[in-house]
Amino acid sequence: MFQSFYNGLSGMQTSSKALDIVSDNVANMQTPGFKAKDVFMTSVHGGGKGLGSQVAESGHRYTNGEVAQTGNNTDVFLDGRALFALKDGGNYYYTRAGMFTLNDQGVLVDRLSGFEVVGIDDAGRLSPIQVGSNDVIPAVPSTSVSIKGEISTKDTSVELEKIHYVASDGSHQQLSVSLEYDEASESWAVSVKDSDGNEVGTGSLEFDLGGTLKVGKNEVSATLEDGQALKIKFGEAGSLAGVTLRNENEESSLSLDAVDGSGESPFSDISLTNEGRVVLQYGNGEQREIGTIGVAKVENYSHFRVKEGHLLETQEKPEILQIGRGLDANLIAGAIELSNVDLAQEFGDMMVIQRSYQASSRVMSVSNQLIEQLYNSTGS
Repeated sequence: MFQSFYNGLSGMQTSSKALDIVSDNVANMQTPGFKAKDVFMTSVHGGGKGLGSQVAESGHRYTNGEVAQTGNNTDVFLDGRALFALKDGGNYYYTRAGMFTLNDQGVLVDRLSGFEVVGIDDAGRLSPIQVGSNDVIPAVPSTSVSIKGEISTKDTSVELEKIHYVASDGSHQQLSVSLEYDEASESWAVSVKDSDGNEVGTGSLEFDLGGTLKVGKNEVSATLEDGQALKIKFGEAGSLAGVTLRNENEESSLSLDAVDGSGESPFSDISLTNEGRVVLQYGNGEQREIGTIGVAKVENYSHFRVKEGHLLETQEKPEILQIGRGLDANLIAGAIELSNVDLAQEFGDMMVIQRSYQASSRVMSVSNQLIEQLYNSTGS
């Protein structure tokens, strides 16, 4: 009789512990990468009789959670039997919550823990993914300027002002180009001046009967104060592209076609591709890849255990690979994996636990009544 009292008590205790686990699942419904737990009971035996029950173990469900679009360029959802790898000093951790960001040192890290995201470099080595020297694209000085348009001998003086170019020191400077027609030689004298009015280049243009430039008479070289050399190109010889001679026109018109070179440009944004490549975007439109996210191949989830929250750990070291190279998985950039908690299942489990607790409580109540009746009958 007394044993039934303790059996009922153990039932209430195990139901209470089971409810703790279910409540933790429900509380983490919105935790990215959280894996719900299932609780299992086992009976307790001793001396050939039942001694109640106890919690045998709680196992995690490693099914995928729902995909949630975040719009954050550094968030990524992992679709497949794999885990993101994180590193804290010499320790490796693993997660399904792909919530990444750049820290103050320009290293890609897990937003929740601050641990470094394990990447793979071009040589296939594991390494952190960091901006490093790629934070700024250095200036590229201009080497050539292309001019297009039409000129006419009826308009013997033509000038094109404010040709912007990138100087050797990365600054933006400007030139002006003027053309004067020499009737005696039937050529056009070219003068190139800097912003201070200093002449930095001279030459001449000559056209054939078709109004196109002659070979060797289609460009002028300019040497700037700091020694920077610049080619002023008026078009290809024999081509109607660039500058052409149109004597039927009353006025000449020249315009800037293109200038090479670029100024210094810091990176303005970072994004992840569906192949796991981390790409920096710069203000001048260029892009640079700084690494690829490494993904841990999972042979058996039972080798992992939850360290805390969204982090898993294992004594075994899984192979870390690139997406598409020995790993059947896909990434979805701009999204994260939510918890895999199934609210309907949790509510169902809560009802079962509640009934189990009530039944165990009833066993204790009946046992108490029988003991009380026994004492009362003995006392009479």
